[in-house]
Amino acid sequence: MSVTLSLDTQHIARDLQLRFEQVDATLALLDAGNTVPFITRYRKDQTGGLDELQIRQIQQRADSLRMLNERKQTILRSIDSQGKLTPELAAEIEAAQSTKRLDDLYLPYKPKKQTLATTARERGLELLAEEILSGAKSGPDLDVRAADFANPDKGVPTAAEALLGAGHIIAEQYSEHADLRARLRKIMRKTGRLVSKKIETEDRKPEGKKTAEAAPSEVAIESAPSENSPSVAPSAETTTPEASVSPAPATEAIAESPAEPTTADAAAQPSREVSADAPITSETTDEPQNAAPADETADVAQTQVAQTQVAEAQAPESEGSAEPPPPTDATAKNAAPPRPAKKAPRKPAKTKKDEKHERLLKALSDYFDFQEDIKRIPAHRVLAINRGERAKVLRVRVDADLAAMEQAADELMIPKDHPNADLLRGCLRDALNRLILPSLEREIRRELTDNAEEHAVDVFARNLRHLLLQPPIHGYRVLAIDPGFRSGCKLAALDEFGGLVDHGIMHIVGKDKDATLTQAKSRMADLVRKHSLSVVAIGNGTACRETERLVADLISELKAADGYELSYVIVNEAGASVYSTSSLGRDEFPQYDATLRGAISIGRRLLDPLSELVKIEPANIGVGLYQHDVKAKHLRESLDAVVESCVNFVGVDLNTASPALLRYVSGLNQLTAQRVYEHRTQHGPFKSREQLMEVTGFGEAAFVQAAGFLKIAGGDNPLDATWIHPESYDAARTVLEKVGGSVAELASKESVAELAQKTSAVNVDELSGELGVGNHSLRDIIAQIVRPGRDPREELPKPVFKHGVLKIEDLTPGMELSGTVLNVVDFGAFVDIGLHDSGLVHVSQMANRFIRDPHEVVAVGDVVKVWVATIDKDRRRVGLSMLPPGAEREHPPRRQGQDGQGRQAQGLGGQARQGQARQGQARQGQARQGQGRREGQASQDGQPQTAGTPAQAQATAGTAQAATQQGNRSGGRSFDRQGGGRQGGNRRGGSNQRRFNQPHQQPKPKPKPLVPITKAMEEGKEPLRTFGDLMQFYQKKKEDTPGDAKE
Repeated sequence: MSVTLSLDTQHIARDLQLRFEQVDATLALLDAGNTVPFITRYRKDQTGGLDELQIRQIQQRADSLRMLNERKQTILRSIDSQGKLTPELAAEIEAAQSTKRLDDLYLPYKPKKQTLATTARERGLELLAEEILSGAKSGPDLDVRAADFANPDKGVPTAAEALLGAGHIIAEQYSEHADLRARLRKIMRKTGRLVSKKIETEDRKPEGKKTAEAAPSEVAIESAPSENSPSVAPSAETTTPEASVSPAPATEAIAESPAEPTTADAAAQPSREVSADAPITSETTDEPQNAAPADETADVAQTQVAQTQVAEAQAPESEGSAEPPPPTDATAKNAAPPRPAKKAPRKPAKTKKDEKHERLLKALSDYFDFQEDIKRIPAHRVLAINRGERAKVLRVRVDADLAAMEQAADELMIPKDHPNADLLRGCLRDALNRLILPSLEREIRRELTDNAEEHAVDVFARNLRHLLLQPPIHGYRVLAIDPGFRSGCKLAALDEFGGLVDHGIMHIVGKDKDATLTQAKSRMADLVRKHSLSVVAIGNGTACRETERLVADLISELKAADGYELSYVIVNEAGASVYSTSSLGRDEFPQYDATLRGAISIGRRLLDPLSELVKIEPANIGVGLYQHDVKAKHLRESLDAVVESCVNFVGVDLNTASPALLRYVSGLNQLTAQRVYEHRTQHGPFKSREQLMEVTGFGEAAFVQAAGFLKIAGGDNPLDATWIHPESYDAARTVLEKVGGSVAELASKESVAELAQKTSAVNVDELSGELGVGNHSLRDIIAQIVRPGRDPREELPKPVFKHGVLKIEDLTPGMELSGTVLNVVDFGAFVDIGLHDSGLVHVSQMANRFIRDPHEVVAVGDVVKVWVATIDKDRRRVGLSMLPPGAEREHPPRRQGQDGQGRQAQGLGGQARQGQARQGQARQGQARQGQGRREGQASQDGQPQTAGTPAQAQATAGTAQAATQQGNRSGGRSFDRQGGGRQGGNRRGGSNQRRFNQPHQQPKPKPKPLVPITKAMEEGKEPLRTFGDLMQFYQKKKEDTPGDAKE
């Protein structure tokens, strides 16, 4: 059967709340081979001004729908080849909107391995199963009819065995019923709870005797998280005569491996590694399930399951128990004299392993007795639990309302007046416990893991984007230091363009510590004075803080000696070692060793973060959330898209960019980037964009996609230094003529200022019609005439320049500090305030309102103002707050639609925010400098200071308010709208500090009369309707509580 399924673009438009024409035009451009950055910037008129986020969403939705259509066609062909495809089934498959619905519909027709049901069919029992289902035979007649199917030659010695096999067939049919699975899935999602327990030491050993003592309801359901464990349920060979006593319990008496009805699910499951390593035994919990089996039938079935697991568990135990204690003891006695010598070298390794295990247990201690609703559990907890399960520290399961599931299954599958209702109910319980629930539990776990991994990738992508878009610093000569103890600190002196001018090494540890440190400072001072270096870049790796103290002492000595101005910056060195040993690093600096290449990379990261960080695999830049628990393919694809987005958002200097940077440019790949680099090396710098056509293999299509993103400063045509695409040069010249200017004036800053005044009076709509140029394109052309070749990173705050060192002993609660955000995770942000370890700002301390996502407030690389909240000197931990001491959290009245807007903002926050069409919006990468909490100004007592130049690096805390006001003029966002505890977010400029002292006054609405809660609500039998009901509930509980209990 050949079926052609079209792509439903209207469905995409509805989901994304876009016009159909926009979606259709975007997909046409994508299918034509255009890149997302190119469409975003140069095809706005066709897409209606969609930004990059929206275009990528359209691309992702279209890819998902195409994969779904391909899956539908595969399923239709498979069923048709079996001769079982009906018009009704084909219509259901074509109308399916999700892969889960497709899999449910396909399950009865999916090729299966040998199961209990297939064995029963081979024995000729399918007719008996059909008669039971139809009610043709019941009661004594059914027993007589079952005897007709008894045939010892076929493995059916008795009538009870015939009924048992028929029950297996019926149970499998129930388990493959699409509507039943959908209803049970809904109940599990609604009532399910993810439960984790600590695996005790004795639990890790093979268990056989304890298995039979497990609670009946535990065995069938709680073993489900591990798809790969054959001990979840017994096989057909373990049937006992007791199971065949009566027809009803016999249908449940034998359980088969849950992999049988879900073989394809287990094979295709993305999160398979989550539970593959977990030890699965029948003793999966310490508590019974929510609902116990309703009748004796379930008890018989579960007892049979337990007995089967005993047999399975004992086999490996007998093999693994071949321990020879007497020989061991004898060996120990014989080896008694040399024992101390032999134990000495082994003890450190064992201790190290024990310490590692203790750290793991400590990190996972919150999950030793943990449970949370699956619909509310955050991503980082799912990933942490998965990690504990893989480490065989946690045992995980999904609990749900079993009684509700059984009731729903009975209502849907068993007619009330069916003559064999009791028998069918037993078959249904067997299908539920043995086949459906384990499959659904694996599905829920897989779904939770997929969503958590997607969120983790999203967090990594956001942090990576902000790290890549950190502003470069110009005009600085840098002394880069890669700290180290044993091998010493590597020094690299770089000029303003990142070129290596000198290098060396110094040691900070030695036999004579004072002499060693004096010699190290002398070595640094020589390099600083010889090459007129103005800033020191220190990697944040091993020996960072020791090196920082040494540099701080040097700064003080230089300033005291002759007033030499020097400052330092702590630079994230994650991935520097990877670059230094990579083929790219060896090709760039073949004459130097890996340690020096790492120091050069650290210094260049300060000068131009984007150009240097693109040389490193994004996954090696540690700004993620459980990034090592995410599938490498998913992570790589997402992060590559972020790097591509950032490179094309900023643009590339064609004459200075490395091949590593060029390969991310729209329309280029690694081969064409290398050819462009080689052409530049052989023929000299490019003078115009048209010369790109001279590069070998650089065709017309590549030129169209890449030309606008490759800039040439000081070339023959000033337009080549702007974002204006060569295809729009004629329109740009016409616009300049209309305002009385020329292309040559774009090369002069004074002339550009005059052009800006002239173009402000241009009527874009009229000129657009006159020139035949789209409105969006014309606006972009005028914007480039006003600010030609603007680098969006220039408006961001500069890195934090320091002059002194901060110690934990210097901290006091309430102390005000400035620092740099190193990482943002779900529960808060880690901020570098100058200590050995970064401080944590918990999400609850970021603003005086509820914050769902820390990314709403801060991003990696932000300079923020914080206050010391807690100090733990023993564990060297510092808790920070972005709320001034004494500030109270606001609790504004709930507004209609507030939650929806919050969720929307959160969703948009996780994507790459290129959006050239959104350049005026506050949450864009280049508009983050307006937050007053990112002032970066502080006193000179070791707290960070901000500097645009060496002279500004000495700015004191007295200039903090001016810096805040300047940040506000640059586009900071409103405190009320984006909530931030970001001082100075006022759009009209000025400090917003009075916000904390004078809370925003809103008119109080008239209180509505409260409707008293009912008795059933007090007892928890009815749900509460409003927050007013919740307040009454707590008030009544408080009144009912005795005074002693309250205390």
